[in-house]
Amino acid sequence: MQSFLMLIYVLVGFVTEIGGSSLKPVLTGPSKAYLRSQVQFHCEVPGWASPLTFELRKDSGDLVRAEHNIKVTFRLQVTEGSEGEYHCRVTGGQTSNSIQFHVVTPVSGASLSSDPDPPILYEGQKLALRCLAKKGTHLSFTWDHDQREVSASSDLYRLSGDALAVDAASERHAGTYSCTAQNMMEVNPRFSSSQNLRVTVKKYISTLKLSFAVSSTGSSLMANISCRLARGSPPVTFSLLVNGLEVDVKRVDSLEFWSVRPVSVGLNMGLAQCKAQAETRQLLSDPVPLHVVPVGGAVRVMVKYLYDVDAVTSEARLTCFPDRGTFPTFSWSLNRSSLPPEGDAHVEMQNGQILFLTDISSGYYRCRARDSFNDSSVWVESEDIFIQKTDLSATPMEVIALVFCGFLLTVIVVATCFLFWSTKRRNNSCKQCINHEIRSDAMPMNFPADVSLNPQTVEMKTFIMNFAD
Repeated sequence: MQSFLMLIYVLVGFVTEIGGSSLKPVLTGPSKAYLRSQVQFHCEVPGWASPLTFELRKDSGDLVRAEHNIKVTFRLQVTEGSEGEYHCRVTGGQTSNSIQFHVVTPVSGASLSSDPDPPILYEGQKLALRCLAKKGTHLSFTWDHDQREVSASSDLYRLSGDALAVDAASERHAGTYSCTAQNMMEVNPRFSSSQNLRVTVKKYISTLKLSFAVSSTGSSLMANISCRLARGSPPVTFSLLVNGLEVDVKRVDSLEFWSVRPVSVGLNMGLAQCKAQAETRQLLSDPVPLHVVPVGGAVRVMVKYLYDVDAVTSEARLTCFPDRGTFPTFSWSLNRSSLPPEGDAHVEMQNGQILFLTDISSGYYRCRARDSFNDSSVWVESEDIFIQKTDLSATPMEVIALVFCGFLLTVIVVATCFLFWSTKRRNNSCKQCINHEIRSDAMPMNFPADVSLNPQTVEMKTFIMNFAD
């Protein structure tokens, strides 16, 4: 009888637990999986050792599958309709936790698009690149510029999702770009990389300059005219204008254009200008007269000495200036002997116009000039300039003596001026006192007007006044 009652008690407790709150199932499984792959969800009641019927349900409660066991495993083939929220439930009991499940489509067919298209732009313009994938969900993106990864947004780039943006393009943004799209999966991630896309950032043309040189071809003289841009991106269309009329035009894949025109010595052939035309800008150079002036007039030499830390002349720079001449060439001599363009102690610069003495040899230097395009032209020469080393330093005793003499002279001059000023001031004061006393004695306030002064008194006062003067 006692055993029977014990059995009934156990059965009652079993039924109570089945229907009670302690049968709380737990669902485990993946949150993401590739399309057409197979996944497993596991459901169990922790600490329960008897078989139960578990139901796998989706979203609002649609039954997916049911299994009877102590713990169950639901195996599912992933389809496009598999995405949703899953939970399991013990039949007649409680519901487990939920798992939000995502279907991941494997990425493929990554490519790049650009704005502008094609990706050719000028400095300062905006650039936008997008990484596109034909297929794929749950993607992340990485970017490469000239085979270096663009790690994060910076002053050069702005990264956002599948886009890379540049607010103001510069030379640094030019180059080759590529992107890689990746499924955000911890296990077995898949990648797809785009082909390279070359971005060209053009420079605006700027600073157009015209210059020319002359060369002799037999009896004629030709001007080789250069039109050159300081910066820009080819191609550029150059035009040469003389007195406003276009005389030559050419489109080139460089920043310089050459044109040849005949000229005559001493004859002004007009004003020449260059015009450069690019896609967005047009520039016009300053006018330059096509006037070849022969070398002539006086020739002057300007000398500048350079000193070392000991105030000793270490180097000298001599510059030659003829009064006139468009294309001079220069020659230098020391003590009537010609100097080569380069030597152990000197070097010529700027077509020989400057003679730089790195080690001064004392002597008489002379410059001469003539037309560079005519070897038979006459040299015009400067006067001899004497160049020598000088020492501006002095011994300490000499410096002390010089400073002391200067100080002593200053003291003497100041003292002399002060004594002269004091003596003059004292004499003026005495003179004013004597004049005042004579006037007071000569006409007392209470002396009768009709009474005459004593002649002896008047003579004495007169003597004193004359002495004071």
